[in-house]
Amino acid sequence: QKWERLREELEEEMMKPVSTGTTFQRKRRIDVALAMSDLVQRQRRRIDPTSDEADHRLPVSSNIASKNNLADALDSAIVVMLTKSSLGNQVDKDMAENILKFAYGGSTERIGDLLIKHPFTITTLLHNLFGTKRIRQLETRLKCARLIALAVAASERAARSQQEGITVSNEDSLSQIVLKGSQLCEQVENMVSFTAIDSVEEGQDTSAGRQLSAMCIKYPVIAQGALIWAKELASNPDFVTTAAYPTLAPCILCLVRIISLHHPLARPAALELSLIFIGHSNSDISHQKMESIKEQCLRLMLLLSAQGLCIEVISAVKDKLRKNGSSELDSALIRYFVSGLLDTVQTPLTVPFCNSFCELLVERQFVDALKSQHFENGRRAQIIQLINQVETDGKRSDERFWTNVRPMLTAVKSVYSAGVVLH
Repeated sequence: QKWERLREELEEEMMKPVSTGTTFQRKRRIDVALAMSDLVQRQRRRIDPTSDEADHRLPVSSNIASKNNLADALDSAIVVMLTKSSLGNQVDKDMAENILKFAYGGSTERIGDLLIKHPFTITTLLHNLFGTKRIRQLETRLKCARLIALAVAASERAARSQQEGITVSNEDSLSQIVLKGSQLCEQVENMVSFTAIDSVEEGQDTSAGRQLSAMCIKYPVIAQGALIWAKELASNPDFVTTAAYPTLAPCILCLVRIISLHHPLARPAALELSLIFIGHSNSDISHQKMESIKEQCLRLMLLLSAQGLCIEVISAVKDKLRKNGSSELDSALIRYFVSGLLDTVQTPLTVPFCNSFCELLVERQFVDALKSQHFENGRRAQIIQLINQVETDGKRSDERFWTNVRPMLTAVKSVYSAGVVLH
């Protein structure tokens, strides 16, 4: 499974659209990624299992030849979609139809199994359905939604083989749900604000925001699509300058928080999205409003810390400070983040967390913000108390723990025990 996961990640990384290089260079990169894929290799080694190995000149039965032709056509259709998508082209009707043609003479299960073996195909379909540059033609959107539904059903079948009690979704109804989820994202994008609530209430009488929230809770594929939509929208530099930004951004962050609560695998994407919102800046919006949105981002990051991404959150904040300085995170936001983190952290602490947290506390921007008169003395005392507790626990544990952590603990104590307050 580890090797299979490594293959998927390598293929996805090489298939991602890149803006650098010529078209020939990008096409060559895609060809290399696909050359080692089963989509290409399987066609080269596909033979008639009933043939006589002693005489390969015997004719292949028409039934087996027909099945091989269908399988070859399916592999080729997926290769075409991957290639064109990696070059930045949108999925069109013919691409989706060529993949679905396999169902006419074969099984839809085969289509779903192939799609989940190549996750970039699913990501491409979700981008074309949910992204800000989504497909406009309804017929093409229906075909893409059906392909996504086949992939979801295939993943549910694979999970059911390992764990009992998992039901496989109906492909037709799920494709309608996927299509509706994409339409709801498009609908709330054109609103000034929407309501995101942690509830599974559904129905035509409820608002678009409530319907989208309920679908994101119930269906992981809709949650993934909503995150793709939110990331593309937030990454657009024009979004922060729109009149709807001050009211729409908090609603999107609230929806992302709900998704992170119900879908653990979506939490890294939620962290990435919160960092995008922290980087926003608009002089036409009041400083108080921008600070409020960034504080909401930090609360989301603190929630992700409590959900198991503490080291990732601290590393992300540290990298952002080193890259952009205090232009995106001012002293007030730093104090807000550290106060929330101190309320979240509880001993005993692991070595990786101690090192990450201590490295963050000795960063120049953090020292200036936390030794300011605007930071409560009780909070600085809380830092020292936490360090002392870690030292006590470290002396009771093995020597290796104490050796790895002690230098950083000493550095933090020397900085915050001096009692000097910067004005």
